[in-house]
Amino acid sequence: MGGAWIKRIMDRFGGRRWFLAAVYGMLFLLALLFYGIGDGWFQRAPRAGPEPTQEDLETRLADILGRLRGAGAVRVLITYATAGERVAATVSTVDESVSETSGGTAATHSQQSRQMRQPATITTEGGQSPIILVEKEPEIRGVIVVAQGAADPAVRMSLQRAVQAVTGVPLSCIEVFEMEDSS
Repeated sequence: MGGAWIKRIMDRFGGRRWFLAAVYGMLFLLALLFYGIGDGWFQRAPRAGPEPTQEDLETRLADILGRLRGAGAVRVLITYATAGERVAATVSTVDESVSETSGGTAATHSQQSRQMRQPATITTEGGQSPIILVEKEPEIRGVIVVAQGAADPAVRMSLQRAVQAVTGVPLSCIEVFEMEDSS
């Protein structure tokens, strides 16, 4: 009873060959959707320019927060719970050798195995690049914002919400303080 629906589908497709071809075709299309087409099979599309640093995020965030109405000059400090991580694909090579000797009444048998791992690479215009399987961004622990206009509760809330929107950090991990006068 459990396999009756499979038999009906196979009969509809004209037998086992067409059914398997349809299944493999669907799997292939899913793989294309999941991994992408062309050079992006195992890695993300290359970013334009150098990799952004953690200081770059602080600078960009301070710049945009300083443009909020009433914020004034802004400084930002971001602390991280974890560092970013890249997991590269590896190619494993196993060399095995077996030797047997028999001399007279004694026979010896020895076996050696050696495994080597190397990063898998892809040839690009700039040379060889490792194939990146997973790229994890660093996890943000908290954000401190120091702003001239932070004495105003509306400005303080706007700053917190803007930081939360950019970083995804909960409001409880974002502190906003008033900047001391430089006069």
